[in-house]
Amino acid sequence: MPLVISEVKGGKDFDKIVPMDYDAWRVPGNPQLKHFRPVFPTREEAIAWEINRKLTTLRDQDPKVFMLKVVDTETDDAVGFAMWYVNDKEDPYGEKTVAKWHPEGSEEREFAERFINGLWGFIGKRVTRPHMDLWSLVVHRDHRYRGIGRMLIRWGIEKADELGIETVVSSLPSARGAYEKCGLGVIEVIPPDESLNVPNPSEKWKELQSEDLSGWLMWRPIGHDYVEGVDKAPWV
Repeated sequence: MPLVISEVKGGKDFDKIVPMDYDAWRVPGNPQLKHFRPVFPTREEAIAWEINRKLTTLRDQDPKVFMLKVVDTETDDAVGFAMWYVNDKEDPYGEKTVAKWHPEGSEEREFAERFINGLWGFIGKRVTRPHMDLWSLVVHRDHRYRGIGRMLIRWGIEKADELGIETVVSSLPSARGAYEKCGLGVIEVIPPDESLNVPNPSEKWKELQSEDLSGWLMWRPIGHDYVEGVDKAPWV
């Protein structure tokens, strides 16, 4: 199978990765994505913004951040992308997110900050030890079921084992099975934060809240795949 996984080393890679990323997240739709990125009127504007953000991350050269691509060597197309992070901070999820990508004072910004900080707060109460943290993973929608997701997931897991740390993933409901097949265990549901339940919500707020924003907190111990009934997450 002509698939090769490697680390992203140059900015030109994003010219192929980001359009693939933009299109792939829309099939199936990701209800959480609009809270982590701005909403643009055109595909071109959204892609340009995301390329700039990824270039900034690449230029920062943080040795704890790993950006990975999977390329189909027959076509030279980017067919998969992931970002892994070695999260060994003293307070891994303590830093509050400010959703600067939404207009100041907007309901979109308020909702995004409540949702994101609620998500991190939920995980932060449980995950306190150094771990491999999956920031993003996407597979080209025309190349699914070729093992690309497994390649990207297993790369992070193997790096975690090499470093002697656990692996933690906040998974969308639709992706749960893929992570389970790669050795992560389903620990518990991540519910939408209670702070999203505001009195007298506007129609916009009701619209934002109507989507399924739940997820799964998934975990893998050091050195071996999760075994249900045997392995126990340290916070359980």
